[in-house]
Amino acid sequence: MVKKILSILSLIVLAGYLVYSVVAMTDRHEDTRICRGVDLHITDSLHFDLIDEEMILSLLQEHSVDPVGLPLEEIDLERVENTLLLHPLVGKVQCYRTGGDMLRINISSKVPLVRVMNNRGQDFYVDSKGEILTQRSLAVQLPVATGYIDRKYASEELLQVVRAIDRSEFWKAQVEQINVTKDKQIELVPRVGDHLLILGTADDVENKLARLMNFYEKGLDNVGWNKYRSISVAYDNQVVCKKRK
Repeated sequence: MVKKILSILSLIVLAGYLVYSVVAMTDRHEDTRICRGVDLHITDSLHFDLIDEEMILSLLQEHSVDPVGLPLEEIDLERVENTLLLHPLVGKVQCYRTGGDMLRINISSKVPLVRVMNNRGQDFYVDSKGEILTQRSLAVQLPVATGYIDRKYASEELLQVVRAIDRSEFWKAQVEQINVTKDKQIELVPRVGDHLLILGTADDVENKLARLMNFYEKGLDNVGWNKYRSISVAYDNQVVCKKRK
């Protein structure tokens, strides 16, 4: 009888050990899930194509933070994010692990609005948040700003004007160049029409562009786009035109 009881207890212990072993092995397997790849999602790229998947994956490899093949729990998400933020055209990065053993990376690129080529020979871009981008020769079509423009002016007054232009489909298409004179008077060079548009300072730029638009529709359409040498809205409630000689 005692032997039978001991045999039963042995079987129970053995069964318990087998169950524990299976559970432990399962837990260890779950703890060592391997990253199978990178699920990369880039926003803003459809508009500018400044960054692409090949560029981002190369950046991960160059800085030895490529997660593929590593246990998911060992991937330093913060380090991956900070590495990608080193790229001058990357704006925001978010990394997280997925249930499919992948590393999801969401990236938004910076959005340049204007290229500055100033009187000092400096060449840089200004993005939508006023940040200076020193990346050269971006393959995007942007208005060019020339003249007396330092970085502070570019990030503040110039950006204010460029944002106003960017909000209007008409002015986005019409303005080819922005020039800033020594006394900080802003001039616009249009694509259509042989004249100069003078805004004056960056103050109240939305109203100035609206007055110009009104003059375009009611004035230039009647007298012709090449009659005037310059059209100025630098002063409140006025449109001052200088005729060609």
